[in-house]
This record gives sequence, structure tokens and C-alpha cells, in this order.
Amino acid sequence: MASQALYRKWRSRTFDEIIGQQHVTQTLINALKLDRVAHAYLFSGPRGTGKTSTARLLAKAVNCLAENLSDRPCNECAICRAVTEGRLMDLIEIDAASNTGVDDIRDLRDKVGFRPAEAKIKFYIIDEVHMLSNSAFNALLKTLEEPPAHVIFVLATTEPEKIPATITSRCQRFDFKRIKLDDIVDRLDYIITQEGFKAQRDALEYIARQGSGSMRDAISLLDQMVAYSGDTISLELVQTVLGMVASQSVINLTDALIDQDTATGLDIINQVVSDGLDPRQFAREIVEHLRSVMLVKLGNGAGLNTMPDETLAAVNRQAERANSAMIIKATGQFNSAAVDIKSGLLAIPQLPLELAFVESTTGMVVALPAPVAEISLPPTASKVASEVTSQSYTETTPSALPTPPTKITTGQVKVFDELTVDAVRSCLSQVLEDLEEGRTKDGRRGTLIAKALRYDAQLYKIFDGEIQFITSPMMKQKFEKPQPKANIDDVFSRALGRPVIVSFLVDNKVSSSSSDSTVNEEDEEAENTAALLRVATDELGGQIIED
Repeated sequence: MASQALYRKWRSRTFDEIIGQQHVTQTLINALKLDRVAHAYLFSGPRGTGKTSTARLLAKAVNCLAENLSDRPCNECAICRAVTEGRLMDLIEIDAASNTGVDDIRDLRDKVGFRPAEAKIKFYIIDEVHMLSNSAFNALLKTLEEPPAHVIFVLATTEPEKIPATITSRCQRFDFKRIKLDDIVDRLDYIITQEGFKAQRDALEYIARQGSGSMRDAISLLDQMVAYSGDTISLELVQTVLGMVASQSVINLTDALIDQDTATGLDIINQVVSDGLDPRQFAREIVEHLRSVMLVKLGNGAGLNTMPDETLAAVNRQAERANSAMIIKATGQFNSAAVDIKSGLLAIPQLPLELAFVESTTGMVVALPAPVAEISLPPTASKVASEVTSQSYTETTPSALPTPPTKITTGQVKVFDELTVDAVRSCLSQVLEDLEEGRTKDGRRGTLIAKALRYDAQLYKIFDGEIQFITSPMMKQKFEKPQPKANIDDVFSRALGRPVIVSFLVDNKVSSSSSDSTVNEEDEEAENTAALLRVATDELGGQIIED
């Protein structure tokens, strides 16, 4: 006979055993004491945070036979034992992922009217309720709003944004949070002690960290360790069984990154993968370690006390040696590599890690540039072109940004003490070159965006880490599309050696400084079209053909 899983064996039996959700449990306890239990609840939150356990406890407490309300659930009466053993007929749990149709909800609606067989209140727990179809939600509306007096609904979901507002408004909503690392470790320590085993604190912290705030995931991993280890669970054993990366490999890779030793870093990556460890997990470990180094470097490492002493000492040592801009850049590069590896479409799974390391140490952008997009001119282009004067465009628009006296070559990052207008101007040439050559976040060439930034945008001011440009309404829309905006922010951040945000403003006074009169809508459209034409003809060698 199969043994019972630890997460089921140690499921919370009282509200006090619900870990990390005091804001929920205290409200429900008060409602029970005041006899103000609602007819419908919506429990939302990440997996493994106690939604279903809390719903079952509420079913216990409402139907508990204990006379003292403070003692409910007592876990001793017939009703409490029936709920614990999963045999109470009046507690109906429905998996919405398997019962998504309107016919399933109609069947539920027909049975709601029947009185409970054993308990005082019939409980319906609908798990993953966001999986219901729109028709099923509509069929549930009236019953959920005015159920019989002997029925209580509890809806549980991990994706509350998918639930219609008409359903949410009929429920009392409680949001369950990810559980704190220390709380998970304490619970694991209690369980392992009760089971008669021993475990190192570092090993439990490692297991809890892999649970990502989910108590069920952490207990399942602990169950796996118990089955493998026997009496004592050590950190080395946990890393071996779970296919995790030894912390020393991550530390060595970070040292190679700080020393810009490309050969050593690539050797470490390939050795780790050759040893059979998961590249995805390796990427996660690297990102977590680099984040710790970044936090210590920037003076915010107070939350790293849960680390093993040896790892914390290495983090502090590396933070003293590391360059802030390089660590920030490397953290972003390896985080992107982790996403690429997760796709599972790579013939060489460690390739994103190798590219991230090379880009972080050498400054190269190793990516295949996408083809340059073709220019799409509006239908009225030929008409407007005939009205464009032969005067140079730079003379009719707000003054373009001056050409910087120095040029930052690829691979060099200049960290400015202050973010000023002069600092932005001094790196503008590098920014435009990076855009034109495809040294961008997604590897795409931004030739048109670079030209537009050169001729159709005017540096306005620096405000709280934000670089503001003045431009026309049409170009503002083009600059702020997600893909160009992400690339513009990225190239400016790399050139300045600090994270910045670039925004584009439309100021009628600034935009019309070359004219005494207000530009009407037709003139503004003509001016925007003319700007596109000038980029197409002067910069890209295009020709205008009139009908």
C-alpha cells in the first residue's frame, strides 16, 4: 500500500496551523465568533499557499459540534473527523478544470436545493474556478448571489484576473500571499522532527527556497529527501538529489565574471552542464547569486541573512571587487538567458549562458539582427512632398542635439557620477550607433528609430532618472511602441552605465517655436509626413514618385 504523502499527512488541522496567512485566518475566526460567515468566498493566490486547506477548515468550523465557538474546529467531533478523513457527504469539492461546461454548473445548481445529509451547512469548494467557461459562469451567477440558507460556496483560483467581475462582486475575496522563507523553514523543521529524522538548517533553507513561497512544493521536496537520505538530510545531498548546482561553481563563475576571464567562465559553464546538471537551474542560481552581489554592492543586503555563512562571505567579497554597472548588466543578461533556456527549443542548452557571459565580460552583443523594416508612407505622401521646401530639415525643426566630441566604442561603459544633460549629450553618438548596428536588447537594428531620434527629437530635461525628449505626436507614438521603447531604454542605460528611462513629451510651445502662429491639424500632419519623407530620401536613398 502506498504511503501517504507528507503534504497530505501534515495538512493544517486548525487555523493556527495555516502558515503566513494571518490576515485571512483572523478574519474568518472573527466571522465565526460573530456568526457573520458569508455565503460565498473567493480565495486567490499562488499554488501551495493554503487556499484549499483554509476552505476545508472553514467547512469544519461552521459545522463543528463543539459548544464553545472559540474551540471550533475541535477535530474531535464526528463532523470534524469526517472532514479530516474526506468522507463528509456535505463537503463537495469540484475541480473546475475537469468540469468546465455549462451542463456541469447546471447539475450543481439543481442539487444545491437539497438539504445537507449530515452537517448543518452544505459546502461547495470549486477549485481552479477560473477554468470555467463564460456560459458556466453565467449559469452560476444567480445561485452564487442568492444561494439557499444551508449552502456556502468557496471559490479557489490561482488566476483571479480571469474571473468575471460579476462573480467576484458576489464573493468576499481573500488574497493569499507567498509564504515567507523563515516560516517555511520552521514548518519543515517541525515536520522532519515529528517524522523522526534530522536535517541541517542549511538544507531546509535550500529546500524552502526551491519551493518559491509554496508550502506544498517545499514539503513535497522534503518528502523526496526523506525517501532518499534515510536519517539525516544534508545540503550536499539536497543539491545532488535535486540536480542543483553546487554553490562553489556559481561563486567561481562570478569571480571569472568580475575578472573578465572569458575562457575560465566558459569552461565552468560547460563543465557544469557536462556533469549532468540542469542549465535552467544553473541560470536561476547565477541570477540569484548576482542579485545578492548587486544588493550588497548597492547597500541593500540586509535580507540575505538566511544565506549560509560561506556563501554570504563570498557575496560580500565579490561585492567589494565588482563594478556596479557590470553586475547590473550581467544580472539582466543571465535572467534573459534563463528565459531563453526555458523555451526548450535550443540544440545546445547552455548556449544562452555562454552568450550571456560573453556579453557581460566583453561588451559584445551576440545576436542575429532582424531585417530592417520597410518604410510605410501615407497615401498623401506625394502631395505633401511637392510642398516641402528645399530648405534643410535641421533648419526648420528644433535644434538637433550637438555631435559629442568623444565617442564611446563598443564594450566600454562610462559610469557618470550624475545624470545630467551634458552626460546624455556626450553618449548620444554611442546610443545612435548601437541602435543602427543592432546592439540592442533584442538584437534588432533600429535604423529608422535612430534617424528619427537624431532629427525628430529634442533633448528637454533630466528629471529623477528620466530622460525627457520633445517630439511630435506621431513620432511619440512610434518611439513609445513596446519594442522600440525597450531598445531605447536599454541602449541609453548601457551608454550611461546606470538604469534610466527615456520618455517623449509633446509640447506645443516647444514644437512650434519656429513659427509665430499655431499649427493646425493639417499642417501638423503635413510636417510629420515630410519628416518621414526626409528620412526616406536623405538617409536611405529613396525616391518620391508622383502619380
